[in-house]
Amino acid sequence: MVERRKFPRVSLAVDVNLSTSHNFYGGRTRDISLGGLFIECSVGLETGTDVTVKLALDGKEYSLTCTVAWDLSDADGKLVGIGVAFKKVSEKARAAIEAFMNRREPLQLEAIDALESVPPDKKGPPPLPGASS
Repeated sequence: MVERRKFPRVSLAVDVNLSTSHNFYGGRTRDISLGGLFIECSVGLETGTDVTVKLALDGKEYSLTCTVAWDLSDADGKLVGIGVAFKKVSEKARAAIEAFMNRREPLQLEAIDALESVPPDKKGPPPLPGASS
């Protein structure tokens, strides 16, 4: 499996709140990178939907403006979660994310091999725009 992400990821399991212009939702992160988050949730949001994610790191809460980049379903078609790409991140939030990531080991490809069993039409994430393969 070839890694297509532009940024390395680290594991992060914290509850988050998401909001769109019409509603709000809850979820739990699975991983984070300087480019975005994977959020486990049962609510499908269309790719391209703008969301605000409230994320707590090191005892401080940050409001991150994101876009839904992809979604992931299991082999039965049940939604597992969504990948969101950061659109607007304050300098303080970016510094907190970088500091958090520097304390953790990056996820290795072996940690995500389970995605290999997901049908190709349900597999995420696609490369981010401008990301090299």
